[in-house]
Amino acid sequence: MTLTDRIPAWINRLVFRHRQPAVSFTDLFTRFQQILEDNNKAMEVIADMGDKLSGQYVFDSHYLEERVAVLEKIVLRSAYNFNFITENRHSEIYSRIETMARQLKMELSGQLVIPSGCTVLPLQEVREVMDEVVGNKVFNLFRVMNLPRVNVPASFVVSIRGFRKFMAFNNLYDKIEGPLKALEQGENADAVANRIQLKILNGDIPSDLRKEILKAAEAVHAKHPESRLYSVRSSAVGEDGALSFAGLHDSFLNVPFRDLLSSYKEVVASLYNAESLTYRRSKNIPLTDMNMAVLYQEMIQGRVSGVVYTVDPNFPMGKACIIGATWGLGTRVVQGDAAVDTYTVSRIPPYEIIDTRINEKETEGLPDEDGNLGSQPCLTPEQASAIVETALIIERYFKRPMDIEWCYTPDGRLMILQARPLGLHKEGQARSPELTALLKKQKVLIKDEGIIAYRGIGAGPVWVVDEMGDLSKFPTGSVLVARYGIPLLAKALPRASAVITDVGSPTGHMATVAREFGIPTIVDAKEATQVLTTGQKVTVDADRNVVYQGLVKELLHHHLIERPLFEARYEFQILRRLLRRIAPLTLVDPEDTNFAVKNCQTFHDAIRFIHEKSLGALLKIASKPSMLLARGGKRLKSDLPLNMILIDIGGGLDDTVGKGGQVLPEQISSQPMKALWRGLSSENIWERNPAAADFKGIMSGVTRTQAVSLTGTTLAGLNIAILGSHYMNLTLRVGYHFTVVDALVGSSPEKNSIFFRFVGGATDLSRRSRRATLIASIMEKIGFKVEANGDLVIARAANATAEQIKNCLYLTGRLIGFVRQLDVLMKEDSSVNFYFERFMAANTTALTGEPTHKESLK
Repeated sequence: MTLTDRIPAWINRLVFRHRQPAVSFTDLFTRFQQILEDNNKAMEVIADMGDKLSGQYVFDSHYLEERVAVLEKIVLRSAYNFNFITENRHSEIYSRIETMARQLKMELSGQLVIPSGCTVLPLQEVREVMDEVVGNKVFNLFRVMNLPRVNVPASFVVSIRGFRKFMAFNNLYDKIEGPLKALEQGENADAVANRIQLKILNGDIPSDLRKEILKAAEAVHAKHPESRLYSVRSSAVGEDGALSFAGLHDSFLNVPFRDLLSSYKEVVASLYNAESLTYRRSKNIPLTDMNMAVLYQEMIQGRVSGVVYTVDPNFPMGKACIIGATWGLGTRVVQGDAAVDTYTVSRIPPYEIIDTRINEKETEGLPDEDGNLGSQPCLTPEQASAIVETALIIERYFKRPMDIEWCYTPDGRLMILQARPLGLHKEGQARSPELTALLKKQKVLIKDEGIIAYRGIGAGPVWVVDEMGDLSKFPTGSVLVARYGIPLLAKALPRASAVITDVGSPTGHMATVAREFGIPTIVDAKEATQVLTTGQKVTVDADRNVVYQGLVKELLHHHLIERPLFEARYEFQILRRLLRRIAPLTLVDPEDTNFAVKNCQTFHDAIRFIHEKSLGALLKIASKPSMLLARGGKRLKSDLPLNMILIDIGGGLDDTVGKGGQVLPEQISSQPMKALWRGLSSENIWERNPAAADFKGIMSGVTRTQAVSLTGTTLAGLNIAILGSHYMNLTLRVGYHFTVVDALVGSSPEKNSIFFRFVGGATDLSRRSRRATLIASIMEKIGFKVEANGDLVIARAANATAEQIKNCLYLTGRLIGFVRQLDVLMKEDSSVNFYFERFMAANTTALTGEPTHKESLK
């Protein structure tokens, strides 16, 4: 049965039957209101699932199944309403939703879903979304590789897709099903492991996969073909993540080119060794959830090698790192079966050695002349300092204590070979009296002003979006501060240490993405963009809703050592996987050509696509006056020279309006329309006399528009307002320009929004562009997110209180009247600043949320 077959009969009649032209706009906008409501319901469900990542709530597999089912139902209902509005022009969204829902159910059953892509790829071609494709060990190394002043060996990975290709090619999934069932029924793990591993080692690598591996290996040593030795390491799903699997899977060093393929099979076979199978059963991990990527690295012949812990596991509150080091390769350090040197090094610059323990070490593999080094310290103070400095760079990026494998090459280069979270035995601790006392001495910049969207501690230099503009330039590790919590911020979130917004909701798009990335986030902080300045260093305590001046290192360290033991639960791992397919927002910009159904990767994408395209469809319908007049539109009677038709979709006009005739402004009950009309009809705001214009400027615009008078008494086309009690969609064709205002005003800030679009004019492009620049500047000052290009201005405001939205609409109304004929007067660039100051001066009190005075703007 297909998804279409399951659609209820009444939906099928409405959506798939050719719609008769008499469908009312009330029905269309009712559907749109349902889409808005479902949008918010979905965001609330996603936010609830995101909250579970904090570890403060208990949940089980039933909770996960129920949340996924609820989301699927919400998204499908939105898709039905969306296709009703668009006359079923986007029916392909049903199959896209069905595909995403099927993948979520596979994840719930313990079947890892791998996206399409390369089976073998160089480390530098790994991307942020590939952690499930290449395994945690490879993904961690990829992230380390991109950090400043950190070196890693040339590497490539055979992904999970390559593993599945190998397993399927040899029919291994069927062959190992029996032994795995026998293990579940109590058969000895060693016997089961031997049976499975033998089948794997006897398998053949598909020819295309074999060629890809050898080609990638050649590229690793392209510059040094004379020393073609490799390390071949396991990178199973979950390994070096919340569950370490430390030492359970095989890795091989000094592998020659001829043994690369056999080493691949040996690493894959180690996925099913007795220790690994027993470990998985002890952690309640389904044996169906077993996948192995394999990492190939250029073999680094280290002169000195070892491991560094960024905190002392025995004294995590201390301020020291622990280094274990030996001569030659560092495998003996990891295995713990040989003497090593141990260094305790301060975490505080210049990273001095606090204590050393030097042992008699083996020197196997070093030149004969180095044979007398066994009793000598492996590291100089400078080398130990460099190791700690690099390790702390990695720790700050991962935001948790790290266990890092390193080596020094014969020519003195420090290389990072592996990095994983350091397991600490202590769970998160309460803040000590000393830390509490210290925090009381810190200067507080913001306290209890916002809502915590995701808990945690973050610190760094502030980067205010309004000041910096281009999010692609957002510096890694900075605190992102913005006026609105808009989806466009998703471009910078992965690089942020914390996020603060003046306006926003914990169930909004941005907060959802922040939770997915684990970024401490405070929304609705009122005046963060005014209090905080770009470059200022701050510490954001999103546990206690406080922002401190400067970097409070003690608080950062306390947060760092908290061990989230809940992350090791298998249900938690499944939740993270589900959210990766539900919460991220890849469709950010509705104007982008990639904003399409086929590019919806998550439920969040589908929800946003439906919302934006539904709105666009309604705006297009509203641009056809004849259709509106045929559906019960009523003319507005006012002193303004506006030929306006009002369409009531429910609660937009009061009960005194009859079936026919005209409507007076005081009979409008739509909250957003009342606010905008109050500004539009303000005393002295609407200039009725024609603007003085030069012939050249006017003629350049007259040729573009017909049947419009400059007297101000006859206006271009028909003006339309579609009104609900809390909704307004207004289209104005006034003085050669075209304006759209779409607004929703209610009691829930996360639902409130304004969309504004302005284009056109009566003069040449340079004057029209100056007016557009003026409008954009004023809209930004009011509090909108603005885009401008030529004579086009698009502005959006969202996540604000009803009073804030009404005030913005009031000022928008005044602005529409103010700029109606200004393009004629804007002969010079200086005109932009002149009229900007004039508008600001006349609206000073309105900009603070108070009624404005009646000063003439002209």
